[in-house]
Amino acid sequence: MKSTSAYSWLIAVPALIMNPSDVFPSKPVKIEGNVIHSLNGRQVENAYIYIISGEEEALSGKDGVFSISTWQQLPVTLVVEHPKYRSRKISIQDPAKRTIIKLDPK
Repeated sequence: MKSTSAYSWLIAVPALIMNPSDVFPSKPVKIEGNVIHSLNGRQVENAYIYIISGEEEALSGKDGVFSISTWQQLPVTLVVEHPKYRSRKISIQDPAKRTIIKLDPK
């Protein structure tokens, strides 16, 4: 029994030292933007947008608009996919800026 309790501090110390806000933001970060055709500027509907290292995902609407909320630390990498367009990866550093994603046709 002594050996178990003697090492129990190894679990408690990191929990006391780490601040949860160092690992996760205090509130989710909202990333918003538009997906458009690179040649004619038309909105791309039903583009699948997701964050690589998480489970956050969205589809663009009829107007090409999308919104994703994440608890992950920035920067995050968005992947944008659509059957008629080439896939694209974009790094998001500043969620305050509206993201315009231009997709090239296949």
